[in-house]
Amino acid sequence: MTQFSPYWWKDQAQYNNSDDVPKKADIVIVGAGYTGLSAALTLSQAGRSVVVLDAEAIGFGASTRNGGMLGSGHKISTDQALRQYGSKIAAQIHEEANASLAFTTNLIKENNIDCELQICGRLRTAWTPQDQIEMSKNLEKLKAIENFNSNMIEPELMPNSIKTDLYFGGQLYEDHGAVHPYKFHYGLLQLALNAGAKVFGKSLVSKVKPVSKDSDVGFKVFTSNTIVQCNQVLMATNGYTRPSLSKNLSRRILPIPSYIITTKDIGVGRVQSLLPGGHCMVETRKRYCYYRATPCGRRIMLGTRAAMHSITPEQALPTLRKMLIEIFPSLIDVEISHCWTGYTGFSFSKLPSLGENQGIYYALGYCGNGVAMAPYLGHKAALKLLQPSVNHTVFEKTPLLTRPYYYGRPWFLSFVSAIFMGHDLLDNYRRKRSLKKI
Repeated sequence: MTQFSPYWWKDQAQYNNSDDVPKKADIVIVGAGYTGLSAALTLSQAGRSVVVLDAEAIGFGASTRNGGMLGSGHKISTDQALRQYGSKIAAQIHEEANASLAFTTNLIKENNIDCELQICGRLRTAWTPQDQIEMSKNLEKLKAIENFNSNMIEPELMPNSIKTDLYFGGQLYEDHGAVHPYKFHYGLLQLALNAGAKVFGKSLVSKVKPVSKDSDVGFKVFTSNTIVQCNQVLMATNGYTRPSLSKNLSRRILPIPSYIITTKDIGVGRVQSLLPGGHCMVETRKRYCYYRATPCGRRIMLGTRAAMHSITPEQALPTLRKMLIEIFPSLIDVEISHCWTGYTGFSFSKLPSLGENQGIYYALGYCGNGVAMAPYLGHKAALKLLQPSVNHTVFEKTPLLTRPYYYGRPWFLSFVSAIFMGHDLLDNYRRKRSLKKI
């Protein structure tokens, strides 16, 4: 029977802090995911007193619900970045994407975080021959900016990586990897705690108010049962940013649901026969299936867009199962052990951002690529709080945008789901045309 909760949560430790929330701190961080904990670690190591507050139990959000793919991607191409930001910033965006992967990988290795890290590579698969051509052209442009360990896989070599007839080649990112996301989050939590940060779950922040007295500086952070006075505040809530807490940020971050399944235990041999390369996999089509073996090597995990708006895992399950069988028809009789959902934070620019509004700092907008980028940008956010006058990252130059019709509640996402159904039909049409030409 399918369990409608994250597979990653199974048999994992849960952190609870029974202490009282301090009345004062140098810095309050709202959100205890990868971003907030990484920032707390850096700030605590710099000697600041840090309180991290989360509305839910620690580890409830996307940091423990994601697919655990550790990569350097973002949602805009080199050409898009060039048109939008110019050549210098476009180059820096690519360079820092690679830097985020190196930072998070080193963070895990240097601190011996037990999160089942695998440097297994990630293969981006071409849904059509044209996708393969475009990826190859983009790779040349990326390597002209900064050489990195990636290469094209021709169609005839794809069986070495995956046993399916769906794809027309791919691009392999050799240095990408995979983690157990809950274990990574828990390890990062322990580092922050050991450095001196105070972390509290079930502490819903209702309001952040600047101190009004002329003799004082800083903010008052209100929760349901206490008020914390502090000098600085960092918002690290990403896809869980509430309009009631920040109208400004909630207008700039779209909470887009992600849906994931895992198969039951099908054995190491069967998993390896389907994924002989051992890579994480992600597609070029807008349906955007992504999948991998679980760390034990005995199950396959798959995520995809079941809807752009929020539906229940029970409603999403048939769509996810259908996509799994489309890729691997031999799994038609395999049971699904877990199915779950969670919110990613999408920005309208399709890039993350580090910034400040009315004295409150934020690091948000990972667009589904947060496993490497969120710890990195959390670290950069901490540096920004320590040295506000210094530019620490190119993502200070990618401001969060909004739209006139969006006020923090994405009423339009059900319509967007219908639009993406049209994209799915178009993708399938493109593929069928390509097959006819072969």
